[in-house]
Amino acid sequence: MFGIRFIKTRPIDYVLLFRSGKIRKQGAGLSFFYYAPSSSLVIVPADTRDSPFIFKENTLDYQELDIQGQVTYRVLDPGRLASLLDFTVDIYGRYSGDGIEKLDLRMTNLIQVAVREKFRSLNLTDALASAGTLSEPVLERLRQNPALKELGIEVLDFSILRISPTPEIARALEAAARENLFKTADDAIYQRRNFALEQERKIKENELQTQIAIEEKNRTIRETQMNAEIAVQEKQKLVEEAKMDSVQAVERKRAEIESLKLSSQIDLEKKKKDLVEFQTKNLLEFSKARGQASKEELSALKDLSPEILEVLATGNMDSSKLISKAIRDLAKNASKIGNLNLSPELMTLLINKDKGK
Repeated sequence: MFGIRFIKTRPIDYVLLFRSGKIRKQGAGLSFFYYAPSSSLVIVPADTRDSPFIFKENTLDYQELDIQGQVTYRVLDPGRLASLLDFTVDIYGRYSGDGIEKLDLRMTNLIQVAVREKFRSLNLTDALASAGTLSEPVLERLRQNPALKELGIEVLDFSILRISPTPEIARALEAAARENLFKTADDAIYQRRNFALEQERKIKENELQTQIAIEEKNRTIRETQMNAEIAVQEKQKLVEEAKMDSVQAVERKRAEIESLKLSSQIDLEKKKKDLVEFQTKNLLEFSKARGQASKEELSALKDLSPEILEVLATGNMDSSKLISKAIRDLAKNASKIGNLNLSPELMTLLINKDKGK
């Protein structure tokens, strides 16, 4: 009542109470009564603020682009900012000054100046793709800007959200991109066909290489088999030669044995011949000796009469021989004998005597 008002601010609001042109109260998050007819309230936002922006800019090839983004900042010196811009509020706490609008406008202008310097060297295609590369240099440019330092503003972040061309340019770019995509698709088809042909060629080359390798392997196998057969034949030849040598050696050995046997037989026959000759000579000598002895014996008996000789001859005979001789003499004179009787006992004696021999 009577113009007395009460104000309660947030901790992020920096409040200044002016009366009679002087600051009576100031601070963040204050609550107090004041006399409205003679007082002025200034509230400077001391929190972190996000200020969006959008503006148009031309590229190196004179193409217009819409640039949209956002900048984040905070007020480091609210008192200094309040002395430069109008942040007056009415009795209901609503801003009656244009400090917020001017601050955002100045920030947008500074951003546009910084972006324009970069866009002067970029054509349309590069500018459309430069959103990520422009953020860092523009942010550094804003932090070093003396006008913001004079206002007591610290820029915390800067980002470009979108860079878009005009609808006509967008359609043209879409057509060009579409044609490029079609061309890329055609190139992909051609590349796929070429790749398929290349792969087919490689497959055929691999098949040919495989066939060549197989033929080489078969040739190697045949050569190995032929070498093995030749080695077997040579070994068989050596074996046969060895067998022939062995047979010849056996034959030679057998011939030597036969020769030795023949030589032995010849030597034996020679020895037998010598023995026979020696025996014959001995028999002849013996016969001569016996003949000479008999001659000497008979020479002693030649002067004896036949009767004496007969007596001497019969002196050594046994009874059976004497009987046989008597019967033989009787048989010589059988014409002179009329009858002769021989007893059975005498004949039995003579027969048994003869069997006893």
